[in-house]
Amino acid sequence: MKAPTPSDRAVRRFVWTVSIAVPALVTLLFFIPPAEGLSEDTLRQVYLLPRLNALLNGSAFLCLAVSLWSIKQGKVQRHRNLNTAALVLSALFLLSYVTFHMLTESTKFGGQGAIRTVYLTILLSHIVLSALIVPLALFSYARGLAGDVERHRRIARITMPMWLYVTATGVIVFWMISPYYPY
Repeated sequence: MKAPTPSDRAVRRFVWTVSIAVPALVTLLFFIPPAEGLSEDTLRQVYLLPRLNALLNGSAFLCLAVSLWSIKQGKVQRHRNLNTAALVLSALFLLSYVTFHMLTESTKFGGQGAIRTVYLTILLSHIVLSALIVPLALFSYARGLAGDVERHRRIARITMPMWLYVTATGVIVFWMISPYYPY
């Protein structure tokens, strides 16, 4: 194994910084009180963000699915472009998610019985895997861009199904909780 270059170290430092900062920021959101004094009109607009989040997650899922199909067809440039799009869509999702949770209180799931257990299971797996996917996706992407195909393939075998799951369950969580939004 070759010694890491300054560029490799910079990528690692960036990936680990983002991988720690993102879950820390999301966790912090639950301790920051929501914005006060928002008008009804503004709140109605803010509650459009979960729909946008589902759209972003669903679009990222489609990009990833077509990306996987593309690489199996040997279409490397399309694979790269779709993964770039999925990464951008995921970053936009994060910005929208943070904005929504800074402005509103958390919405409680109102279902009872078995559906509540299903929801909480999906939500918990989504949350845990969404934290784990950050370094995996970033390392996989960086290795692919750098042309480190062998290491990219090794990590992508874990990353791709996990990222597909996270984006899909993001949409499912939205569908399940959306009836309980006030707007």
